[in-house]
Amino acid sequence: MFKSTIFHFKNHFIIVVSLVVVFLVTGCGITSLRNKIKHAEYLPQHSVETISYKKSDFSDLKQLINTILKRPFNPSFLKLKSEQYTAELITEDEKDFWYLSPIHTGKGPYIIIARNPERNLVLEAPHPIKDRFTGIQSVLLLKALGGRAAIISGNNRCAAMSKSHCDGTTSVCSGIRESYPISDPSHYLPNMFHSSHVLFAKLWPKALFIQLHGFSGRGTKTLFVLSDGSIGQKNNAASVVNRVRDSLRKSLKSSKLATSCQDLQDNRYKYRRVCGRTNIQGRHLNLSPDICHKGTFTTTNRFLHIEQQWLVREQINHYGYDAESDKLQGALIKSLLEVSPCIKKCSQNHNK
Repeated sequence: MFKSTIFHFKNHFIIVVSLVVVFLVTGCGITSLRNKIKHAEYLPQHSVETISYKKSDFSDLKQLINTILKRPFNPSFLKLKSEQYTAELITEDEKDFWYLSPIHTGKGPYIIIARNPERNLVLEAPHPIKDRFTGIQSVLLLKALGGRAAIISGNNRCAAMSKSHCDGTTSVCSGIRESYPISDPSHYLPNMFHSSHVLFAKLWPKALFIQLHGFSGRGTKTLFVLSDGSIGQKNNAASVVNRVRDSLRKSLKSSKLATSCQDLQDNRYKYRRVCGRTNIQGRHLNLSPDICHKGTFTTTNRFLHIEQQWLVREQINHYGYDAESDKLQGALIKSLLEVSPCIKKCSQNHNK
């Protein structure tokens, strides 16, 4: 009886401390999800030779995610901690989100999990530094669309010097076309970002994954380049990619401003072929037998790769959540609402 009393007293003490800590942090002005991601620590470019991956590290993160998703919610515990991650509950616009952060910089992605999502979708930002503002854009879209979760890489895609053994090349890190660095989570295995992606894909087997990217747009007027992670092309097929493209064209009143890598008819437009054909998250969702080396000609319509010119992304930093009212962001949100599956019942308009 005595031991039981001490146990309950300790639990009560922990509850009080948790509440006090959250109250104090709330007043510091950085507790918004947008600011959390904007001011997060990311592993810098060319700062390490390699990035280690341990199954035990991901097991630790997986256990924390399962605790958040599967155990009954206790409003007294607003902060959680594991060996590798911390989690805190943040309330914005009367909606609750868990914000998961790696304790050590570069050890894993930042993850946001909505407590009461409306739509069966996950946002991903594998290149939050190089593809500027896609990290905070994932927060904007998660809230606006009522999605389940967002995964934001915890490092610059060019952080590591070692090269990936997976398909594809890039010149973004050195100016010379070469294999992707192992710090690029969309082009290397194994890594914590991809493991988190796989976990969510298993937890929500019908969820749509929307991955955000950016390109400079030099030499083209195209603002959005859309693809599904496959290498197949057809004539204006009914697909998630083409539905989003068509909605964007309707909102922006121009066909050349939004193109689909999967539509043969769009080859007539002069646009950069920044298609997600070697993206391992896309290959995973399209059921490739070897996501590191083999693309697929078919799609499951579960992966949407969105490349955005700088003009689309720059408003996000200036206006924060108010960027929803920007013409381009508004058009994007409208188009994504049209393809985002509802979990039970959801509103036709985006959340504010």
